Amino acid sequence: MREQPVLYMVIPCYNEQEVLRDSATKLKKKKESLLEAHQINRRSKVCFVNHGSKDKTWDIIRDLCSKDSLFSAINLAHNRGHQNAVTAGLLTVAEYCDAAISMDADLQDDINAIDAMVEKYREGYNIVYG
Repeated sequence: MREQPVLYMVIPCYNEQEVLRDSATKLKKKKESLLEAHQINRRSKVCFVNHGSKDKTWDIIRDLCSKDSLFSAINLAHNRGHQNAVTAGLLTVAEYCDAAISMDADLQDDINAIDAMVEKYREGYNIVYG
């Protein structure tokens, strides 16, 4: 079994002001539960990737980062699409983490799936998709 990985959750954001604070709270709770279960390393983070938002998304991200070191951020100059934002985030965090998971800022996917993904990674799988 692999050691507790440094996990980065990469969250592309485009005009997400309505959901961002709630999503950040849920992601923080998820990290805390994974830490309590000894599944991930304390250096794990959530990295928001703002890609050209026209609303208050970037201001909210900056505020979250200033208040909690769990959160980090990338601010792209332009909106070049969701997949480019995901790619930029994954490429940026790659040197800082053992594993990375991307998910939409509105958390439309079940964040509890992260537990099983981390478990599979720790069992030795290099790619886990869900």
